[in-house]
Amino acid sequence: MNILIIDDDKLTINTLKQLLENMGHSISLANDGEEAIGKISAEQFDLIISDIMMPGISGLSLVNVLRAVHLCTTPIIMMSTLSNKPLLEAALEAGANDFVQKPFTEQDIGAKIKMFTKASE
Repeated sequence: MNILIIDDDKLTINTLKQLLENMGHSISLANDGEEAIGKISAEQFDLIISDIMMPGISGLSLVNVLRAVHLCTTPIIMMSTLSNKPLLEAALEAGANDFVQKPFTEQDIGAKIKMFTKASE
C-alpha cells in the first residue's frame, strides 16, 4: 500500500514510518495539513494516517477539507493521544474511517492496516 502519514511529532512520524516500511508499505510523510493537501493533490494514496492535533490545519479540519473540497475517498485513520469519546465521534463525523490512540503498538497499527488492505483488494 502507498500510505501518507501526517503528524507534526518527529518521533511519532519516524516510528510509524519504520513500522509500516517493515510491513512492506511505501510511505510518504507530511508534517502538517497544508503539506498533506499538496501531496494528496499530486499523488494517489491507498491510506492516510493523520494526527488530530496539529498546528495550522488540525486533523479534523483536514479530513473535512479532503472529503468536502477535494472529494477524496481514500480511507483515513486518525491518531491522537487524547482518548475521549467526543473526539472520536468528531473524527468519524468529519469523515475519518477509523481511529487509533497513541501510543500505539505494532499490533494496533498492523491490525488497522490489515483491515484496509483487505478492503482494497
